[in-house]
Amino acid sequence: MLPAHLDFPRVFVGYLGGVPMKHLSFSAVVAAALMSAAPAFASPLNEQGITREEMVEVMLADGLPAKIDKDSRGNVIVHSLASEINFDVYFFDCTDNRCGAIQFAAGWSNNSASEARINEWNTTKRYLRVYSKPGKVIWAEQDVLVTRSTTENLDDCLALWPKMIVQFNTFMKL
Repeated sequence: MLPAHLDFPRVFVGYLGGVPMKHLSFSAVVAAALMSAAPAFASPLNEQGITREEMVEVMLADGLPAKIDKDSRGNVIVHSLASEINFDVYFFDCTDNRCGAIQFAAGWSNNSASEARINEWNTTKRYLRVYSKPGKVIWAEQDVLVTRSTTENLDDCLALWPKMIVQFNTFMKL
């Protein structure tokens, strides 16, 4: 048995850079516990991108209707609807049905939007590229790279796209 003045308490309380080690070790334990208990919100997408079938799954999980279809040119797309606005998802940079980029696209026909109004949108807004085509057709598009991405990133894009096309629809009075 040690003399009383040399008998150390069973829990060592020291100082490290002005922070009591007792608190430091408690903080480390809490941090470790939180990190191990944190849920995994994002799942990595395949390094080469996404398939149409996977895109449908993600869209359905985000509450958007989605079905694989073909456009008027025969491109295999995913068709959907947001706030009563039809839109399609196009797939680019594809190898073995896995695509490294997607594009959300919505079109409006028989519109009377002026070139000046379209240019105003393109110079004052982000995330949505807009252009007109012959026959009074307006297109709004958003490109997304999906290589080395996560479902969380795709969810963010799927949350942004409907907001932007609604905002555009209102801006253009379509």
